[in-house]
Amino acid sequence: MSKKSRAWIPVWAIIIASVFIAFEYGKVPPAAPNMMEVLGISYTTQGLMMTMFSIAAVVMALFGGALMDRFGARKVVSIALIVSIVGNIAGLFWTSDVGILVTRALEGCGYGAAMTAGPGIIAMWYEPKKRGLANGVWGANVGFAMMIVTLSATPIMENGNWTGMWVFGLVGAVLAFLLVIVCVKAPAESERKDLEESAGGKEDSEKHGVLWGYLAPLSLLSAVMFFLVGGSTDAFNAFTIPFLNVENGWSEGAANLCATIAAAGMLVGGTAMGLVLARTKDKGMLLFVDMLVCAIGLFLWFNLDIGVVGTYVVAFVLGCFLGAAPTVFFAMAPEVARSPKTVGAATAVVVLGQNGGTLAVPAIVGMILDSAGYGAAAIAIGALSLAACAICLFAFRRIYNKSNRSTLE
Repeated sequence: MSKKSRAWIPVWAIIIASVFIAFEYGKVPPAAPNMMEVLGISYTTQGLMMTMFSIAAVVMALFGGALMDRFGARKVVSIALIVSIVGNIAGLFWTSDVGILVTRALEGCGYGAAMTAGPGIIAMWYEPKKRGLANGVWGANVGFAMMIVTLSATPIMENGNWTGMWVFGLVGAVLAFLLVIVCVKAPAESERKDLEESAGGKEDSEKHGVLWGYLAPLSLLSAVMFFLVGGSTDAFNAFTIPFLNVENGWSEGAANLCATIAAAGMLVGGTAMGLVLARTKDKGMLLFVDMLVCAIGLFLWFNLDIGVVGTYVVAFVLGCFLGAAPTVFFAMAPEVARSPKTVGAATAVVVLGQNGGTLAVPAIVGMILDSAGYGAAAIAIGALSLAACAICLFAFRRIYNKSNRSTLE
C-alpha cells in the first residue's frame, strides 16, 4: 500500500473514534428522566453529571496534550479510553450520587484525549490543501454523534431503562478503543506534513519548559474565541427548545424539530467550512466573517417571531455558521502551535477553551434568563460572539498573518 493511500486509515480512524466516544457525552439527556425515576437523582445531580464529564475532559486535554507530544497519541488516547470503559462499566453498578459523578469523570477522560489528538493526527498525515474534508468532518463530529444518540435513544428507552444508554455508550467506547489501538499511528518523521507550518517554525521546543507549548499566543487567542463563540453556541443549543416551546407556545414536537434542523445545519456548515478553509489564504478573515454572522444571528434568535417555516429556515442557516467555527479552531490548532513538537499542547489549549465555554456560558445565560428574560439573553450571547470577532480582527488575524509571512521568509 502506498504512503498516500494509507494516510486515510489513521485519520479517519481517529475521526470515527471521536464520534463513538462522544456517545458517552450524549447518553445522559435521554436517560436522565428514567434515572430520576429509578435512581432518584435530582436535577442538580443531573447537571453535575455533565459538569464532571466536561471537567475531566478539560483536565485530560491539558495533561494529555503534553503527554501526546512526548509519548504519541495512540498510547495516550488508548489508555484514556480504557479509563472511560472502566468508568462506564462501574457506572452500571455504582449508582449512588457519588458513584455516578465519579464514573462520569472517568468517562470524560477518553473523550478529552480523543478530541485533543484528532487535529494533530490530521495535520501529520495530510498537507494543508488536502485536509479540507477531514477537518470539516472533525469539526462536526460531536454533532454527528449527538444525532446518532438521539435517534438511537427512542427505541432503547422504549424497550428498557437508563442502563440501555450506558451499554450504548460502552459499545461506543470499546469501538473507539479498538479503532485507536489498531489503526491510529503517526507517520515517520520524514513523512510528516506538519513540520514546516507551525507558527514557531523549526524552533526547538526541548530547550523550553513544558508551559512553552501551552502559552503560544495564537493558541491562547483561539481558546478565548472558542470559549466565547462556542459557549454562545452551547447556550443556543440549550435554550432553543424551551424558548420555542415555553416562551412562544410551540408544540414540543415542533420545537424539537427546529433544534434538529439547527443541528443538521451545524453538520453541513462544519463539513463545508473544512473544504473552504483548505482553499483560503486569509483564514483569519474567514473566521471573522463567520463569527460576525453568528453574532448577528444570535442577537436576533431569541427575538424571532416569524412563524414556524421562517424559524426553521433561520435555524438551519444560523446552524451552518455556528457549526463552521469549531472546524476553523480545530483545523488551525496545528498551525498556531509554537513548533511541531507542541501541537498536542496547542490543541489542548483550544479544547480547554471549548470546554470552558460549555461549562460557563450556558450557566451564565441561564441566570440571565431567570432574572431578565430571553431578550437580555440574546444580547448576552450576541455580545460574547462580537467580542470574539474583535479579538479575531484586531489581534489573532494580525499575529497569524505576521507569523505566516515570517515563516515564508
